[in-house]
Amino acid sequence: MNGKRARLWAAGAALAGTLACQSAAPRTPRATAPTPDVVSGLVGRTVILRHRGDAKSIDIKQAQLGTVAGGCDVAAQVKSAAFDRGNVRLTLETIGRPRTETRGVHQERCGEDQMQIVVNVSGFQPDASAAELDAALGRMLQTPETYLRGRRIKFDPPAAAGAAMPEPVTRFTAAPTRVLWADAIRKDPAHRVKHEAEVEVEGVVGTDGRFHQAKVVTPLSREHEDSVLRVVPLWRFQPGKRGEDAVAVKVRERMVFRIF
Repeated sequence: MNGKRARLWAAGAALAGTLACQSAAPRTPRATAPTPDVVSGLVGRTVILRHRGDAKSIDIKQAQLGTVAGGCDVAAQVKSAAFDRGNVRLTLETIGRPRTETRGVHQERCGEDQMQIVVNVSGFQPDASAAELDAALGRMLQTPETYLRGRRIKFDPPAAAGAAMPEPVTRFTAAPTRVLWADAIRKDPAHRVKHEAEVEVEGVVGTDGRFHQAKVVTPLSREHEDSVLRVVPLWRFQPGKRGEDAVAVKVRERMVFRIF
């Protein structure tokens, strides 16, 4: 009996020792899921880069985004975006130059064309949300609506009850009025072609003041057509009217296409 008790006591002591060793062993931290990239939604956007469109790279603090100076605005597409420890890094591709009735080629002050522009913005909180980053960057990378407000150009299409692009009408009392457009730019990869000319595009101005179903009328290669159509998302019109109602109207417009 005493021998059996001794064996039970020894087994209990061994188990206690094992548990003590396990509790003393360092714990491996659990792997955490990667944080979603809060600037990934910027990729693919067509924007207007204010003031510094002729710079190869722009390094700026977040607090300075609203005070940038310069006379070169460009239309651009965001090709890549990254956010790391409070710093935003964007790569932009220049696709054109924005135009209004009061801002044409003679009003801009651009140096050499830069087809790729790298923008570095520092000074954000490391845990900044996508909405906070979007609002701050929007002071420099502007939507057409923000750009027009900054230039005090009226653009207030009425809220449409139905689709923004209904069937175009043939009878109207007021034609659409173009308030913002962009001339297209393309760099010849072979550096052999330098050309500038007007091209015609056709489409429908919807009740939302945007250009829908755009197509290039001037005969161009497929690559050149694509370059022209890339700037169309930036175009804005005061919609056509029939009486007091906004209506969709088919239009044909001209723009400058430059290859260098």
